[in-house]
Amino acid sequence: MPNDFPQSTTRLVTRHGIPVKYVVVTEGEYDPDTGGVTNTEVETDIVSYPKRFTANQYNYPNLISKEAMEWLIIASDLATKPNAQDKIKRDSTVYTVEAVKEIIALGEPVLYKVIAVKG
Repeated sequence: MPNDFPQSTTRLVTRHGIPVKYVVVTEGEYDPDTGGVTNTEVETDIVSYPKRFTANQYNYPNLISKEAMEWLIIASDLATKPNAQDKIKRDSTVYTVEAVKEIIALGEPVLYKVIAVKG
């Protein structure tokens, strides 16, 4: 039985989404010469569908009073599952990933629901 979910998801997110840059942040190792840690950032151009997100005391109490968005991202557009330190750039605005929910259809990842905070 073919899995039609990835094609449907790709078509809908591409049609209604916006272009953004997804930044995978990889934490580096401690450098004794500089006295700090150097992180590596790799940007990927993707299309994502942004949704308004409202945090409350039941779903994400730590995000109350912060400007957060939920981003729908096609799973096949990313090489790895999103992590909490990754970023989403829309024009000059940067959002930092706080939480990720993976949507699986017929055993394969199809969509990521990424909650990210501005700033």
